[in-house]
Amino acid sequence: MEFIYPQFLYALALIAIPILIHLFNFRKFKTVPFSNVTFLKSVKEKTKSQSQLKHLLILFSRILTIAFIVLAFSQPYISFDENQTKTGKQAVSIFVDNSFSMDGENESGRLLQSAIQKAQSIVESYSANTDFYIINNTLQSKHQRKQGKEEALNSLNGISSTPFTPKLSQVFNRQKQALEKSEAEQKDLYLISDFQESIFDINLKDEDSLLSIRLLPLNAYQYNNVFVDSCWLNTPNPRQQSNLTLYARLKSSMAEEKEVSISLEIDGQQLAIANSKFINETIIELNFSCENTGWYNGKLNVQDYPITFDDELFFSFEIKDQIEVCHVYDNSPHVSLKQLFEKDATFNYTTQNISQLNFDQLQNSALLILDGIKELSSGLQQSIRSGLNKGQSILIFPSEEINLESYKQFCAAFSIDYYESLIDESVNINLIVLEHNLFQGVFEKTSDRMSFPEIERFFSISQLNNTNANPIVLFDNKRSFLNEYAISNGKLYLSSVGLDDSFSNLSKHALFVPLTYNIASYSGGSQRLFYSIGQDKIPFNGSSFSYPLKLKKDNFEYIPNSSKSNLFLDDQLIEAGHYAIYDNENTLCGQLAFNFNRLESQLQMVESSTLKQLSQRHENIILLDELPERLDQYLQQLNTGWPLWIYAIIAALLFLFIETLLLRLL
Repeated sequence: MEFIYPQFLYALALIAIPILIHLFNFRKFKTVPFSNVTFLKSVKEKTKSQSQLKHLLILFSRILTIAFIVLAFSQPYISFDENQTKTGKQAVSIFVDNSFSMDGENESGRLLQSAIQKAQSIVESYSANTDFYIINNTLQSKHQRKQGKEEALNSLNGISSTPFTPKLSQVFNRQKQALEKSEAEQKDLYLISDFQESIFDINLKDEDSLLSIRLLPLNAYQYNNVFVDSCWLNTPNPRQQSNLTLYARLKSSMAEEKEVSISLEIDGQQLAIANSKFINETIIELNFSCENTGWYNGKLNVQDYPITFDDELFFSFEIKDQIEVCHVYDNSPHVSLKQLFEKDATFNYTTQNISQLNFDQLQNSALLILDGIKELSSGLQQSIRSGLNKGQSILIFPSEEINLESYKQFCAAFSIDYYESLIDESVNINLIVLEHNLFQGVFEKTSDRMSFPEIERFFSISQLNNTNANPIVLFDNKRSFLNEYAISNGKLYLSSVGLDDSFSNLSKHALFVPLTYNIASYSGGSQRLFYSIGQDKIPFNGSSFSYPLKLKKDNFEYIPNSSKSNLFLDDQLIEAGHYAIYDNENTLCGQLAFNFNRLESQLQMVESSTLKQLSQRHENIILLDELPERLDQYLQQLNTGWPLWIYAIIAALLFLFIETLLLRLL
C-alpha cells in the first residue's frame, strides 16, 4: 500500500488528543453532596470493570476515527504498476501503428480503427493537464510537440494508413526523445500495433526502466495474403520490336495452395495475362513486345482481399536507340569483336586505332574495349577516368607485349589489382560465378562436364587485400581469369588473357559470345525497374539535363534535392505509381516507378508468448493483451492504483457511529 499525500500521515499525532482526554478526564472522581439520599429515585449500580471497559471502547473508537480520517486525506492505494509515481504532472506518448498491415480485420473491425479507439480511451483516462505526444509511422517532427487533451484526441482522429514501416526501435527512440523533454514526474509510453515480426526489434537499456511502457497488441484474422513481390526483364537493355519476357515473382504469406490470376499492363493497355496455382512462391513469365524506342510504364496486378496495398507492382523501363561500343586496338581490331557487334542493331560499334584517338567519342561510348594496347598514355588514362565517372564500362584484353609498369600505375590510380607477369603454362578454368548478372539466363543447367576455354598462357593478376575485386571466372589455381571492379559510377573488367590465339581459344569458344555480349549490354546501364516508397537516395544520371529537376504524377509535383548522380526525395512520395522526371526546360528526362514496401506483406506477427516474456523480464513493461470493455476506467486504476481513501472514510464514519452508540447506550 502507498500514499499519494504521505505528508498527511503526520496528522496521526492527533491520536494523542483522545488518549489525553481519557487519561485526565475519565479518571477524575467527583464528590456529589446530597442532603438526603431519599431524593435519588433510582440508582443502577455499575461495577468498576464495566466502567473501564466502556471508557476503553470509546477511546478506541475515537482513535480509529481520527486514524481513518487522516488516512483518507493521505489517499492510500494499492499499486498495479511499480514504475508509477502517482504524484505530480503526467506525460504520455502514444504510438498508433498505421502501416498497411493494420488494414487487416478482427472481430472488432479494421485494426487501425480499433487502434485509434484504444488510443482515445487512453487519452480519456488521464487528467486534463496531462502532456500528450501522439506519434505514428510517418515519424514527423510535429510528433515531438506536446499536445493538450482535446488536441490529442483530434490528432488521433486524423490518423490514416501510410506506406512507411519504421522499426519499433526507431519509434521507441522517438517516443523517448519526446518524453525526455517533458518535466513531468510520471511518464507513460504506449505502443499500439499488430507487432509484425519484420519491425519488432525493441531492445531496452538500463535508463529505460524509468519509463512505464505499455504494449497493446492487436491481432487480425489469419489471411493467406498473395502479393506481387518483384519483377525483372530477360535483358538489361530491351530492344524495340523484339520479344521481351517479364518475370513476376508472386508470394503468399501462408503455406497453402492458392490460385491467382495476374495481368500485365504497358502504358495502360493490357498485353498479357496468366493464371497460376502455387504454394509460398512462384515465378510467372509474361511475354510482350514494344514497337518504338522511349520510356514505357508497366503495371502487374493480382486480386486479393482484404490486404490490397501489395496487389499492384509498378515498373518503368526505357528502350534505347543503340548502345555505343568503341573498340580501341593497337595493330588491328580483333575479328571476333567485329563479328559480334558490327551487324547487331542493338549496338553502334566503332573502332579506333591507338595512334588516332577521338577522345570525345571514347567518353561518349557506353563500353570501351582496349584490345591489346601495349601502353596506356596519360591522355587515354584521363579519358578512361572521365568515362568511369559518367558510368562507362571498360573491358581490357592484354597483349603479350604490354608495358607492365604502365598498367600497374594505371591500376594503382583506381586502387585495383594489376598485371604482375606473363605465365607461360597451361591452366584450367575451374569456376564460373553463375550468380553474377552476366550469366543470368545463359545456362539452363550446369554439370561437371562443362567445356571451358583452353588456356595456354596468361597474365597473373595481383590479389591485393584492399580492392573491391569481384571475380567472375577463376582458374583452378584460385587465380582470376576475369575480374570486375566498381569504380566511381562505372565498371572495369580486367581479363588475364588476350584475344590472340597464343593465349587461349577464348575468342572461338562458346563462352566468349554471352560473356562479352552481356558486358556490352550491361554497360548501357542495368535498368532499375522500380523503387520502394521510403527510399531516399535514388540513382539518376542527370548530368546532361538543366536543373532543377522535377517529379510529376497527376497533380503532384515535387522538386527534389539532386546531385549529378542521385535524387534525394526526403520521404515526400507517399503514393505508389509512375513519376515522370522533367528538367528546367520541361524536357522528359526519365520515368521512375515507386511501390509500397513489401516488408509487412508476409503478415507474420510476433507470438504473444514473446511479448509476455518481454513483460516478465522488465518490471516496467506491462502487456495489455486482455482488456475490459471500458479501457479508460481500467487505465485509471492502472495509473492511480486501487484507491482506498473511500474505504477509510467509511471506516471513520463507522467508528464515529460506534462512539455515539457507546456514549448513549452504555
